[in-house]
Amino acid sequence: MDNLPIQEGHNMPTGDLVVFWLTFAIYGLAFLLFAYELTGRTKGPVRGLSLLVWLGVALHTVSLGLRWSYSGHMPGNNLFELNSVGGWCTVLLFQLLLLKYRNLRMIGVFVLGITLAMMLYGVSKPHALGPLSEEYQSPWFYIHIISAFLAYGCYVIATSAAILYLFRSFWERVSPLQVSLPPDALLEDLNVRFVAYGFGGHAIMLASGSVWANTAWGSYWSWDPVETWSLVTWLIYGFHLHARTFLGWDIRRLAWISIGALIAIVFTFWGVSHLPMETLEH
Repeated sequence: MDNLPIQEGHNMPTGDLVVFWLTFAIYGLAFLLFAYELTGRTKGPVRGLSLLVWLGVALHTVSLGLRWSYSGHMPGNNLFELNSVGGWCTVLLFQLLLLKYRNLRMIGVFVLGITLAMMLYGVSKPHALGPLSEEYQSPWFYIHIISAFLAYGCYVIATSAAILYLFRSFWERVSPLQVSLPPDALLEDLNVRFVAYGFGGHAIMLASGSVWANTAWGSYWSWDPVETWSLVTWLIYGFHLHARTFLGWDIRRLAWISIGALIAIVFTFWGVSHLPMETLEH
C-alpha cells in the first residue's frame, strides 16, 4: 500500500478521481444529448448515444475498481463512495433495461440527471481513502449496502418512468411532441415493477442493517434518524404497491407517489447527514 497514490485530503486527486471526472463528463454529455433528443430536434435517436453511456459505465467501473484496490475494501466508507457506487448501479440498470426495451431510452435524461446530481454531491464531501473501522468489517454490512444500491437504482428507474409520463402529459397540452415516447401502459408497468424490485431490496437492506447493527452496537433497532427515515420510505413504497394492487390506482397517481418517495430517499441519505452527529447511530 505504501506505493499507492493514497489521498491525504479530500481535494487531492488520485487515479480513481481522474477517471471519476472523466466518467462525470461522459455522463454529462450523454445527458445533454438525451435532453436534445427529447426536444424532437433530431431526426430519430442520436447515433452512438447508448455506446457513449456504456463507455461511461466502463470508466465508472474502473474508477471504483481503482478505489477498491487503493483502500483494500469495497467502496462504501463515506458519502463520496456511496454516491458513486449508487450512481454506477443506477446507470448500469438503465443500460441493461435498454437491451430489452429500446423505446425506453428517453428515461435516460432523468436517470442521468439524477445520477449526475448524486455524483456531484458525493464528490463535494470529504473522500480521503482509509481502512474500514472494525464495526464495518462485517458481511452484514456488505449485504446491507449492496441491497441499498440495488434498491436505490430500481427506485430511480421507476421515478424516471413516472417523470417521463408527467412530462409528456404536460407537454402535449402545450404542443405535440416531435419525439416518439413509450406508451403509458409500458411506463406504468416499468414504474410498478421497479418499485417492487426496489421494495424487495429495501426490505433486505433493513433486515441486514438490523442484524449488522446488533453485531456492531448491540441493538437491532435504535430509532436513529437514518433507521427511522429508511423505514418511512419503505412504507411509502409499500403504499405505492398497495395502491396499485388493491386500490387500482394508475400511473397518473402512482407517478406522484414515486417522486415523493424518491425525495424522501434523498432526504434519508443526504439530508439526514446534516443532522447533529449525536443523533446518528451509523
